[in-house]
Amino acid sequence: MLVSQFDDHWVMPSDSPTYPALPPYYRDTLFQLVYYTTHKDNVAPLLPKPLEPADDGMCCAFAIKVPFCSHWGAFNEVGVVVKVVLDGKEGYFLPCLFLNSSDAIAPGREIWGCPKKMAQISIEHYEGELTSTAVRAGVPFLRLNSRIIGPAIPEEIPPITPTYLLKMVPSADRHEPAIKQLVENGPVFDVKITKLFKGPGVVKWEPTVSGDFWKLQPVEFVGAFYQVCDFAQGPGRIVIDYLQERAGSTVPAHGRSGKRESVSAGSNR
Repeated sequence: MLVSQFDDHWVMPSDSPTYPALPPYYRDTLFQLVYYTTHKDNVAPLLPKPLEPADDGMCCAFAIKVPFCSHWGAFNEVGVVVKVVLDGKEGYFLPCLFLNSSDAIAPGREIWGCPKKMAQISIEHYEGELTSTAVRAGVPFLRLNSRIIGPAIPEEIPPITPTYLLKMVPSADRHEPAIKQLVENGPVFDVKITKLFKGPGVVKWEPTVSGDFWKLQPVEFVGAFYQVCDFAQGPGRIVIDYLQERAGSTVPAHGRSGKRESVSAGSNR
Protein backbone atom coordinates (compact mmCIF):
# COMPACT_ATOMS: atom_id res chain seq x y z
CA MET A 1 0.00 0.00 0.00
CA LEU A 2 1.32 3.41 -0.92
CA VAL A 3 1.71 5.88 1.94
CA SER A 4 1.17 9.53 1.11
CA GLN A 5 3.86 12.01 2.02
CA PHE A 6 1.05 14.04 3.62
CA ASP A 7 -0.23 11.37 6.02
CA ASP A 8 1.04 13.26 9.06
CA HIS A 9 -0.83 16.44 8.11
CA TRP A 10 -4.11 17.17 9.86
CA VAL A 11 -5.71 19.95 7.81
CA MET A 12 -6.22 20.88 4.14
CA PRO A 13 -4.60 21.66 1.82
CA SER A 14 -2.04 18.99 2.58
CA ASP A 15 0.88 20.79 0.93
CA SER A 16 0.12 24.10 2.68
CA PRO A 17 -2.17 23.72 5.73
CA THR A 18 -4.63 26.56 6.27
CA TYR A 19 -3.57 26.88 9.91
CA PRO A 20 -0.86 25.41 12.15
CA ALA A 21 -1.27 22.99 15.03
CA LEU A 22 -2.75 24.14 18.32
CA PRO A 23 -2.51 26.14 20.48
CA PRO A 24 -3.22 29.60 19.06
CA TYR A 25 -2.07 32.56 21.16
CA TYR A 26 -4.21 35.68 21.62
CA ARG A 27 -2.97 39.07 22.78
CA ASP A 28 -4.86 42.18 24.00
CA THR A 29 -8.21 40.57 23.23
CA LEU A 30 -11.28 42.61 24.20
CA PHE A 31 -14.41 40.83 25.50
CA GLN A 32 -17.77 42.54 25.86
CA LEU A 33 -20.12 40.24 27.81
CA VAL A 34 -23.80 41.06 28.37
CA TYR A 35 -25.83 38.68 30.53
CA TYR A 36 -29.60 38.50 30.23
CA THR A 37 -32.49 36.07 30.60
CA THR A 38 -34.92 34.82 27.97
CA HIS A 39 -37.90 32.52 28.08
CA LYS A 40 -36.92 28.87 28.45
CA ASP A 41 -39.12 27.98 25.48
CA ASN A 42 -36.96 30.22 23.24
CA VAL A 43 -33.88 28.14 24.04
CA ALA A 44 -35.21 24.60 23.60
CA PRO A 45 -35.57 24.61 19.74
CA LEU A 46 -31.89 25.52 19.36
CA LEU A 47 -30.49 22.60 21.35
CA PRO A 48 -29.25 19.19 20.17
CA LYS A 49 -30.21 16.18 22.26
CA PRO A 50 -29.64 15.41 25.08
CA LEU A 51 -29.12 19.05 26.13
CA GLU A 52 -32.03 20.66 27.96
CA PRO A 53 -32.61 24.39 28.59
CA ALA A 54 -31.92 25.63 32.09
CA ASP A 55 -34.92 26.89 34.04
CA ASP A 56 -33.59 30.44 34.44
CA GLY A 57 -33.12 31.02 30.68
CA MET A 58 -29.73 32.66 31.24
CA CYS A 59 -27.87 33.86 28.12
CA CYS A 60 -24.59 35.66 27.51
CA ALA A 61 -24.32 37.71 24.34
CA PHE A 62 -20.76 38.68 23.54
CA ALA A 63 -18.56 40.66 21.21
CA ILE A 64 -14.84 39.94 20.88
CA LYS A 65 -12.19 42.14 19.28
CA VAL A 66 -8.99 40.22 18.48
CA PRO A 67 -6.15 42.54 17.40
CA PHE A 68 -3.63 39.67 17.33
CA CYS A 69 -3.89 35.91 17.04
CA SER A 70 -0.75 33.91 16.26
CA HIS A 71 -2.58 31.39 14.04
CA TRP A 72 -5.36 33.24 12.16
CA GLY A 73 -4.74 36.94 12.53
CA ALA A 74 -6.98 39.78 13.64
CA PHE A 75 -10.79 39.58 13.60
CA ASN A 76 -14.00 40.64 15.30
CA GLU A 77 -16.63 38.19 16.53
CA VAL A 78 -20.13 38.19 18.04
CA GLY A 79 -22.41 35.44 19.32
CA VAL A 80 -24.50 34.17 22.20
CA VAL A 81 -24.38 31.19 24.57
CA VAL A 82 -27.42 29.77 26.36
CA LYS A 83 -27.47 27.93 29.66
CA VAL A 84 -28.21 24.21 29.39
CA VAL A 85 -28.31 21.07 31.50
CA LEU A 86 -26.53 17.82 30.60
CA ASP A 87 -26.62 14.81 32.91
CA GLY A 88 -27.86 17.04 35.72
CA LYS A 89 -24.99 19.53 35.39
CA GLU A 90 -25.22 23.07 34.06
CA GLY A 91 -23.21 24.33 31.10
CA TYR A 92 -23.74 26.49 28.03
CA PHE A 93 -24.41 25.85 24.34
CA LEU A 94 -23.27 28.02 21.43
CA PRO A 95 -26.03 28.21 18.77
CA CYS A 96 -24.46 30.95 16.60
CA LEU A 97 -21.18 32.76 16.01
CA PHE A 98 -20.34 35.46 13.45
CA LEU A 99 -16.91 36.74 12.35
CA ASN A 100 -15.46 39.12 9.80
CA SER A 101 -12.50 36.91 8.79
CA SER A 102 -12.54 33.74 6.70
CA ASP A 103 -9.10 32.79 8.05
CA ALA A 104 -10.59 32.58 11.55
CA ILE A 105 -13.81 30.86 10.45
CA ALA A 106 -12.19 27.71 9.00
CA PRO A 107 -10.32 26.52 12.12
CA GLY A 108 -13.22 27.26 14.45
CA ARG A 109 -15.62 25.17 12.39
CA GLU A 110 -13.19 22.37 11.51
CA ILE A 111 -11.50 21.84 14.90
CA TRP A 112 -14.11 22.58 17.57
CA GLY A 113 -17.34 22.73 15.58
CA CYS A 114 -18.08 26.42 16.18
CA PRO A 115 -21.10 27.48 14.03
CA LYS A 116 -19.22 30.36 12.42
CA LYS A 117 -20.57 32.51 9.57
CA MET A 118 -19.40 35.74 7.95
CA ALA A 119 -20.76 39.14 9.01
CA GLN A 120 -19.72 42.77 9.16
CA ILE A 121 -18.90 43.50 12.79
CA SER A 122 -18.04 46.81 14.41
CA ILE A 123 -16.88 47.14 18.04
CA GLU A 124 -16.55 50.82 18.97
CA HIS A 125 -16.01 52.98 22.03
CA TYR A 126 -18.26 56.03 22.37
CA GLU A 127 -16.84 57.96 25.31
CA GLY A 128 -17.83 55.79 28.31
CA GLU A 129 -19.85 53.23 26.35
CA LEU A 130 -19.00 50.25 24.17
CA THR A 131 -21.30 49.37 21.27
CA SER A 132 -20.97 46.31 19.05
CA THR A 133 -23.06 45.76 15.92
CA ALA A 134 -23.35 42.79 13.55
CA VAL A 135 -24.68 43.05 9.98
CA ARG A 136 -25.18 40.16 7.53
CA ALA A 137 -26.49 40.54 3.99
CA GLY A 138 -27.20 44.19 4.76
CA VAL A 139 -29.38 43.31 7.78
CA PRO A 140 -28.31 44.57 11.26
CA PHE A 141 -29.32 41.63 13.45
CA LEU A 142 -27.49 42.14 16.77
CA ARG A 143 -26.42 45.10 18.87
CA LEU A 144 -24.71 45.09 22.28
CA ASN A 145 -24.38 48.27 24.31
CA SER A 146 -22.65 48.47 27.70
CA ARG A 147 -21.18 51.05 30.05
CA ILE A 148 -18.35 50.87 32.61
CA ILE A 149 -19.22 51.98 36.13
CA GLY A 150 -16.36 50.42 38.09
CA PRO A 151 -13.66 47.76 38.33
CA ALA A 152 -14.50 44.07 38.64
CA ILE A 153 -12.73 40.90 39.76
CA PRO A 154 -12.78 37.59 37.81
CA GLU A 155 -14.94 35.89 40.47
CA GLU A 156 -17.79 38.30 39.67
CA ILE A 157 -18.15 37.05 36.10
CA PRO A 158 -20.71 34.23 35.86
CA PRO A 159 -18.83 31.28 34.32
CA ILE A 160 -20.00 30.15 30.88
CA THR A 161 -18.17 26.83 30.96
CA PRO A 162 -18.33 24.12 29.94
CA THR A 163 -19.43 25.40 26.54
CA TYR A 164 -20.89 22.78 24.20
CA LEU A 165 -20.83 22.80 20.39
CA LEU A 166 -22.56 20.65 17.79
CA LYS A 167 -19.89 19.63 15.28
CA MET A 168 -21.09 18.29 11.94
CA VAL A 169 -19.12 17.52 8.78
CA PRO A 170 -21.08 16.33 5.72
CA SER A 171 -20.36 13.14 3.81
CA ALA A 172 -18.97 13.53 0.31
CA ASP A 173 -21.32 11.00 -1.28
CA ARG A 174 -24.70 11.55 0.42
CA HIS A 175 -26.74 14.07 2.38
CA GLU A 176 -25.69 12.74 5.75
CA PRO A 177 -23.03 13.76 8.28
CA ALA A 178 -19.70 11.98 8.17
CA ILE A 179 -19.03 13.45 11.63
CA LYS A 180 -21.67 14.42 14.18
CA GLN A 181 -20.45 15.12 17.69
CA LEU A 182 -21.32 17.08 20.79
CA VAL A 183 -18.02 18.78 21.65
CA GLU A 184 -16.86 20.63 24.72
CA ASN A 185 -15.01 23.74 23.60
CA GLY A 186 -11.24 23.86 24.04
CA PRO A 187 -10.01 25.24 27.38
CA VAL A 188 -8.00 28.42 27.64
CA PHE A 189 -4.77 28.70 29.60
CA ASP A 190 -1.91 31.12 30.28
CA VAL A 191 -4.59 33.75 30.95
CA LYS A 192 -3.40 37.25 31.79
CA ILE A 193 -6.16 39.80 32.47
CA THR A 194 -5.03 43.40 31.99
CA LYS A 195 -8.42 45.20 32.23
CA LEU A 196 -11.67 44.11 33.87
CA PHE A 197 -14.69 46.33 34.52
CA LYS A 198 -18.42 45.96 35.06
CA GLY A 199 -21.59 47.91 34.45
CA PRO A 200 -25.02 47.76 32.84
CA GLY A 201 -25.59 46.33 29.39
CA VAL A 202 -28.36 45.69 26.88
CA VAL A 203 -28.82 43.43 23.85
CA LYS A 204 -31.10 43.89 20.86
CA TRP A 205 -31.88 41.14 18.34
CA GLU A 206 -33.53 41.78 14.98
CA PRO A 207 -35.16 39.10 12.74
CA THR A 208 -32.85 37.50 10.17
CA VAL A 209 -32.98 34.49 7.85
CA SER A 210 -29.49 33.51 9.06
CA GLY A 211 -30.95 31.37 11.85
CA ASP A 212 -33.45 31.24 14.71
CA PHE A 213 -31.05 32.58 17.34
CA TRP A 214 -32.65 36.04 17.07
CA LYS A 215 -35.68 34.60 18.90
CA LEU A 216 -33.60 34.63 22.11
CA GLN A 217 -35.24 37.91 22.97
CA PRO A 218 -34.31 39.46 26.35
CA VAL A 219 -36.69 39.35 29.30
CA GLU A 220 -34.37 40.86 31.90
CA PHE A 221 -30.84 42.31 31.67
CA VAL A 222 -28.50 41.07 34.41
CA GLY A 223 -25.25 42.97 33.86
CA ALA A 224 -22.21 43.41 31.62
CA PHE A 225 -18.42 43.05 31.76
CA TYR A 226 -15.54 44.59 29.83
CA GLN A 227 -12.37 42.49 29.77
CA VAL A 228 -9.01 42.68 28.00
CA CYS A 229 -6.70 39.69 28.28
CA ASP A 230 -4.06 37.43 26.77
CA PHE A 231 -4.61 33.66 26.55
CA ALA A 232 -4.04 30.48 24.55
CA GLN A 233 -6.54 27.76 23.66
CA GLY A 234 -6.21 23.99 23.58
CA PRO A 235 -8.11 21.16 21.87
CA GLY A 236 -11.71 20.35 22.71
CA ARG A 237 -13.27 17.15 24.05
CA ILE A 238 -15.75 14.85 22.34
CA VAL A 239 -18.64 14.44 24.76
CA ILE A 240 -20.98 12.43 22.50
CA ASP A 241 -20.26 10.77 19.16
CA TYR A 242 -23.77 10.49 17.75
CA LEU A 243 -22.80 8.25 14.82
CA GLN A 244 -20.98 5.77 17.04
CA GLU A 245 -23.99 5.63 19.33
CA ARG A 246 -26.32 5.07 16.37
CA ALA A 247 -24.07 2.27 15.11
CA GLY A 248 -24.23 0.59 18.51
CA SER A 249 -20.56 1.09 19.37
CA THR A 250 -19.40 -0.52 22.60
CA VAL A 251 -17.02 2.39 23.19
CA PRO A 252 -18.55 4.81 25.74
CA ALA A 253 -19.49 8.06 24.00
CA HIS A 254 -19.66 10.22 27.11
CA GLY A 255 -16.55 11.69 28.72
CA ARG A 256 -14.08 10.07 26.33
CA SER A 257 -11.21 12.37 27.32
CA GLY A 258 -9.64 13.00 30.69
CA LYS A 259 -9.63 15.96 33.06
CA ARG A 260 -10.21 19.54 31.94
CA GLU A 261 -8.18 22.51 32.98
CA SER A 262 -10.02 25.44 34.51
CA VAL A 263 -11.37 27.98 32.06
CA SER A 264 -11.88 31.68 32.69
CA ALA A 265 -15.23 33.23 31.89
CA GLY A 266 -15.62 35.04 28.60
CA SER A 267 -13.44 32.76 26.49
CA ASN A 268 -15.28 31.30 23.54
CA ARG A 269 -13.14 30.70 20.54
